[in-house]
Amino acid sequence: MSTALNLKPSSLPSTPVQCGTQSLLAATAIREDDRVVVIGPGAFDHLPGLARSGCKRAVALRSASFGRREMEAADVIWFTGVETIGADLHAAIEHLETSRIVVMELARDGAKAGLASFLRQLRAKGLADQTVSKAAGRTLMVASRPAWLRCVI
Repeated sequence: MSTALNLKPSSLPSTPVQCGTQSLLAATAIREDDRVVVIGPGAFDHLPGLARSGCKRAVALRSASFGRREMEAADVIWFTGVETIGADLHAAIEHLETSRIVVMELARDGAKAGLASFLRQLRAKGLADQTVSKAAGRTLMVASRPAWLRCVI
């Protein structure tokens, strides 16, 4: 069952500026038919940019704990505004089998503490092509499944 939403501007104060949608799009090379899940603070702010870029299937979630089914079906997952890499993120990754790309935008450099173990977990899931860079003053981690491995799975 699918539900159409009539989105209106929020009356809530905006979240602190995260990586722009363009930075995330550039890092992930999203295709028109990709299923994209954006998780975290400001996730809904990325939906218009995804639509403008031609992405036809995108979902925004406030927390990974509410989106296990969406994440299992996703081709691309963006974690935005990550404050700490904790058990909730590790649990979310544990169920990924088919995702092509996972991106994590760290809200502050202090969040890098758990990045090494998170990258190892992604590597074990087949997301072996990994980069860590800066975009809009924030740390951006991108892990993708190599093309040869996508053909195998």
